[in-house]
Amino acid sequence: MPLKFYWTSVPVAMLLATIYLYYVVEYKPSRKRAKLLEDLDMKVVHRPSECELIASDGDLLHVHYTSFLKNAGQQFETTKGGEPYVFKLGNCVKRAKPECMKGFQTAVTGMCTGEKRKVTIPPKLGYEKKVRPKEISADERILFHIEMIDIDKN
Repeated sequence: MPLKFYWTSVPVAMLLATIYLYYVVEYKPSRKRAKLLEDLDMKVVHRPSECELIASDGDLLHVHYTSFLKNAGQQFETTKGGEPYVFKLGNCVKRAKPECMKGFQTAVTGMCTGEKRKVTIPPKLGYEKKVRPKEISADERILFHIEMIDIDKN
């Protein structure tokens, strides 16, 4: 007995394929970001009443930050008192700098100009083993005080 082809099955198959593609493109990345946010201990210290510019991938960010070794309780890097640190969100140019940490990138994404956040980054979202500064142990949690100074949209 031969199989019979129904032309109505073509639009149904196309609709199902479109729904699946939408799910893969839109829904899965947001679940991944939600998982990253679960692993971060992030607190908004100050959020401006009006948020005109919001940091997103590809933007050139100007931030002040101070980082502490959570376990040791000592400060190991700061930009306070000097020029803001400038980097392109989503790019990793200087491997031992904060923008190469998944946790730091996740923390600054969505920040407004003038916003301040306090973020504790677990080791798995911190520096990669090859580029980790020698004063940071493999199991060290890093505390960042971050202030968004300016955002240049691309």
